[in-house]
Amino acid sequence: MQHRRVQLALLSFLCLIAIYIFFKSSSLAFDQSFEPTELQPANETLGFGAILVVSRAGSPRRESLIRAANLTELEMRIPPQPVWSSEDITALQAGESSTLDRGSALAWLGHLNALRWLLNSGIETALILEDDVDWDIHIRKTQIPRVGHAIRQMTSSKNSFYGNLQSWDILYAGHCGDFFEAERAKTLTMQTFPDESVPPMRKLHPFTQRFLSALNLGEKTRMVHHSVSPLCSFGYAVTRQSAQRLLNDLAGREPQKGCPAYDVRLLEACRDEGMRCWSVNPELFHHTEAPSEIAIQNKANENDPSQSSELNLKLESPNIECGARTFRWTEGRSFEYLRDIVGRQGRCLKDRMEEDMTERLED
Repeated sequence: MQHRRVQLALLSFLCLIAIYIFFKSSSLAFDQSFEPTELQPANETLGFGAILVVSRAGSPRRESLIRAANLTELEMRIPPQPVWSSEDITALQAGESSTLDRGSALAWLGHLNALRWLLNSGIETALILEDDVDWDIHIRKTQIPRVGHAIRQMTSSKNSFYGNLQSWDILYAGHCGDFFEAERAKTLTMQTFPDESVPPMRKLHPFTQRFLSALNLGEKTRMVHHSVSPLCSFGYAVTRQSAQRLLNDLAGREPQKGCPAYDVRLLEACRDEGMRCWSVNPELFHHTEAPSEIAIQNKANENDPSQSSELNLKLESPNIECGARTFRWTEGRSFEYLRDIVGRQGRCLKDRMEEDMTERLED
């Protein structure tokens, strides 16, 4: 009888262990083992060899881009683009099977130009941004340090700011969505972490709200995970090895089956061609609410020129709590004050402006 009790107790213990392991493996890995004070701010290139911006000569977006970079003390390079010819576009397209329009082709060529710059520079990594993106004022102090920490943990390497550079090809820091079902999350390598700079759930884009809610992620939580279906190329990092493969094998020209845009080809490279891709969710970079460069190029002769001007940029970007492009002062003591209070101290004066406006409306 005593022997039977021991057997039952042992069986119960083993069942409890099995249940614990099942739920542990089915849940998202929530890491609270580090605090913001333990992580040092990123450098002016956010831990990469360079920040490269895809921007054509004369782009009306450059002014606010440069202003935001100065505010947050980021060092950005804009590789000069040649004047692309119709022959360049034709050489990129897949002949009669092409689904690539003129605007998308010009954008594609701009990204290839940035990849070539990286390979010619001798640096090991680069973050490539489109010139209409916005980012939070906390990008250097807290956001990127946490992302870098998560990647170092997932790659089990401290060899660089972003872990083992041989273990990833593309890091999506900016995108317009990488959504998947909750069941799929159980099979993905991911790291979640608290981040006070994530907008409240009610202020996130509706698609992002639904996605995070389905995963049962709480407020002020961000994650890094293996990419599933990343859309848009607002901001992505590459290594020398992955840039070489994109140029020579995967995205040097439109595939014969056709491809409507460069960002779609990146998605295909991640999903179908063995590129090892990671996504930051919610994203750290998102485009401003203005006509895209593709739309401008496709309708250059149809739109009012003011539609592509700096004046058309709105103050908000989806999923960005306190965008660096929100602040418009450009020079003198006002800008120095902003850089100190907003850029260095991380105080979002936009919140005070919103409070003032609310008080006026209530009065």
